[in-house]
Amino acid sequence: MARAATAVTYSRGRLIGSGILTAIDVGLTWAIVYYFAILPLPGEWADFAHYMSSVGWNLGIAIFSPIAWALFLGVAFDVLIILIALYGSYWVLGHFAAFARYAGEWVRLKRAGSPMIQRWNVWQRVQHILMFVTFVICAFTGFVTMLDTNPIWREVYINGLVSFSGPPPYFLWPSFTSPYPVIILIHIISGIIMGFLVLAHFGYYGARIIVDKIRGYSIMEKWPLLRIYTWDFITYMWHRSIWLINPRHPLPPWVHKYDPEELFEYWGVYWGIAVLGIPGIIMAVWGPSAGAGVAFVMHTKEAVLAVTFLLLVHLTYTHFNPKIFPYREVFHSGKIPLDIVKEEHPAWYEDLVKSGVVKVTRVEKYTRYELPLLWSKPDVVEEHVEVKQ
Repeated sequence: MARAATAVTYSRGRLIGSGILTAIDVGLTWAIVYYFAILPLPGEWADFAHYMSSVGWNLGIAIFSPIAWALFLGVAFDVLIILIALYGSYWVLGHFAAFARYAGEWVRLKRAGSPMIQRWNVWQRVQHILMFVTFVICAFTGFVTMLDTNPIWREVYINGLVSFSGPPPYFLWPSFTSPYPVIILIHIISGIIMGFLVLAHFGYYGARIIVDKIRGYSIMEKWPLLRIYTWDFITYMWHRSIWLINPRHPLPPWVHKYDPEELFEYWGVYWGIAVLGIPGIIMAVWGPSAGAGVAFVMHTKEAVLAVTFLLLVHLTYTHFNPKIFPYREVFHSGKIPLDIVKEEHPAWYEDLVKSGVVKVTRVEKYTRYELPLLWSKPDVVEEHVEVKQ
């Protein structure tokens, strides 16, 4: 959330550390984007244009052609990856500049004794860690297939893939003529675990949402993660983008438990997993050439898009942000400072007070009079906060 411009104490060391890691992260992301999107884009566009010319640019033919779809998706994903990288860089660097004066605030509040509020329970933290681990394994084992110019990886991975034999399921039958490609097996197992995590996550919360709907609860109030599907979300993100270059630009109110950027990161991961997972299953059964390569293009290009977004936006904005640097400990402790909750999530703070999790006692102190009179005002009002969790 945006903050009023007030003088604050910041940590110069944490600001420098945040700047160094942000620069490294942005640079690494653009290296990936250049190699996997910018560099192949001209050739992929030429291939698409050549195919369309061969059918006289007849959309009636192309729309039913798997080859046309594979070529088109390659170009479309490249453009999308570049656009996401451009906007992500703008978002990350803009927030770095905006939050530089608050460097080290989370650590400062914690050391100052700010009560810590439980935001994630144990199951949510376990899900997040498992998702992180399986994604990193899938990304590493998957990316090496696209680095086929590297002789070591080509021998270990590509040749193992090409020499793999047997009937469908393509990747799941052991070969009797060559060693089982271990990296492929690791990739598939990690993908299966990730898929089960997603199904368990949406199965559990989907059932709870349905039950709450039947009971007559307001779904948007009880499940704020769904607010991404509202016009308020789009409006806020638009104004927030303007605010990054014009801090005086007014922001529409957003007081819910999750920030709009947090909503986008949450849903972006699951949208991406769907685009990754379905083509991945198709390739696991029928091979990379299934559907004239449509599944392969969707799976590999979406992988590049996912790594671009998570590396550039999620990692940099969520952990290397000057306010939070060196990292957001909520992923393992599940807790954030109450002062941050009160300032950035006022609606959630009010719910915590109403539910009794946070107890606020106001103490009025009078120094002008021995006893408070009807017309007198307290010189000092202190709030004593107690957290019960």
